[in-house]
Amino acid sequence: MLPPNSFQGKVAFITGGGTGLGKGMTTLLSSLGAQCVIASRKMDVLKATAEQISSQTGNKVHAIQCDVRDPDMVQNTVSELIKVAGHPNIVINNAAGNFISPTERLSPNAWKTITDIVLNGTAFVTLEIGKQLIKAQKGAAFLSITTIYAE
Repeated sequence: MLPPNSFQGKVAFITGGGTGLGKGMTTLLSSLGAQCVIASRKMDVLKATAEQISSQTGNKVHAIQCDVRDPDMVQNTVSELIKVAGHPNIVINNAAGNFISPTERLSPNAWKTITDIVLNGTAFVTLEIGKQLIKAQKGAAFLSITTIYAE
């Protein structure tokens, strides 16, 4: 395991940070000293997660509502991220649209939703944060989570 405070002074931005894997990664990064900013569509879930992790780790976790499928909303979210926490050092693209179903049973609408979130959303977040980092002459580590379901 990493030593305590390994991420002290670092800013982590996690999409899909309110539940599941995103919540777990946020909890770990916060416990290691990172200031975390989590984003997803459901603000009530985000706020509850942010409060829970903040009280557990003693580090502030910020919650910003964002639908990564909407490039304008992503742009506003990145502006808010920089305003409340500064430029991120760590970006985790974890937002997902999960339909637990065999691929051959996915409707065209389900397929579009998945690709809009996982593919386009990841691109929108990465590009917008990348533009801001280039402008500020800073860098960051990016991690994009993908999953497959198979039997």
